[in-house]
Amino acid sequence: MARLTIGAPSLGKEGANKRALVVFGSAAFPLSVEIINKMTITLSMPEAGGTFRPLATRIATFKNFDRLQRAVSSFEQVAKLNNARTLVEIVTQDDESAPDDKQSDGAGGDSDSGDGSPVVKILQDNEEAFVVELQSVSFEPLRSQVREDGTLTAGGLKAFEEAKAAAESEGQGG
Repeated sequence: MARLTIGAPSLGKEGANKRALVVFGSAAFPLSVEIINKMTITLSMPEAGGTFRPLATRIATFKNFDRLQRAVSSFEQVAKLNNARTLVEIVTQDDESAPDDKQSDGAGGDSDSGDGSPVVKILQDNEEAFVVELQSVSFEPLRSQVREDGTLTAGGLKAFEEAKAAAESEGQGG
């Protein structure tokens, strides 16, 4: 499995295109990859095959490395504009010996609703509390923020982002 994480680069860090060459340069094309949107916004990226729903995974196929590189460059520009530490991950499972740009942050294990939307796991649903889990983050959204199929509304995604940020700040502070 090869993995490339694209986000706003730090000072002195090489760009995503150079890392894409290392990770996918020797791959056989056409190449099918999973693109995981790590943001709570919809990304529209024609270079990568269309629209990517918030926190969802979608399959994209690239005819050659140049097309993949064009998509990587566009994703990196969007990450810079939004100051996003992690915008997307591009993952292939074709070759077990392929290089891995960055370790997974646990997002890959979530199921989806069939259209690429992540589905929350309900931990508690009674009169006392409504607690759900997504990407190993437990939080308490309003019941109206979780659809019947288990996907989150925009308000639910915002509640998830807030809980995720709080969990990350607790992890760094303590």
